[in-house]
Amino acid sequence: MVLGVLGYGAFGFAAQVGQAGRGGQAAGRATAGPPHAATRHSVAAATAAATATTAAPPAKAASKAPAAPPAAVPVPPARMLVPVGAAAFGPQGTADGDNPQHAARVLADPALGWQSDWYATPGFGGLQAGTGLLLDMGQAVTITAVKVTLGFPGADLQLRAGTAPALAALPVAATAADAGRVASLPLAVPVRARYVLLWFTRLPPDGAGTYQASVHQVTVQGRT
Repeated sequence: MVLGVLGYGAFGFAAQVGQAGRGGQAAGRATAGPPHAATRHSVAAATAAATATTAAPPAKAASKAPAAPPAAVPVPPARMLVPVGAAAFGPQGTADGDNPQHAARVLADPALGWQSDWYATPGFGGLQAGTGLLLDMGQAVTITAVKVTLGFPGADLQLRAGTAPALAALPVAATAADAGRVASLPLAVPVRARYVLLWFTRLPPDGAGTYQASVHQVTVQGRT
């Protein structure tokens, strides 16, 4: 009988201990909450921050002020340029110019100047296409205008300029028709050249029943 009482008491104690353990586990679970809740919260916060950073529009770069245009280089004014030489010039160049011995007078003695040969007609008697006077500037220069003082009015002439003393290398830069005693030949576009040719294509009457060109002075305007 004593053993039965002891057995019953032990069984009741064990039941109480089991109930207390289960109650503690339940309390622990109620206190701790769902597993990994803190971890999920941290991941959600990081994802939201990354999404906000990605969605935010990039800041615009500060606009730069437009660059100022380069300052224009002033063009020096045109001035009188003095040729270093003059030569009579024919269809074959300086080899067959009229009165070559008088060509330098245009530079040294304007009162006498240079005269071409005389011809029976304004068209050189059908003998050739023209005659003229070649000026050597000594170096390449920029030519803007030429003024010619003539002995006889009524000539047709061309102003030709280039880098070589040959008719084909001296393109026409300006013209004058039925020129007076002074022929002004401004260039519409300045020309860079060393040689300036006054090329007569029609001769004026010389007052003696024949026709010839006469040049007393040449003024060249431009820049070096």
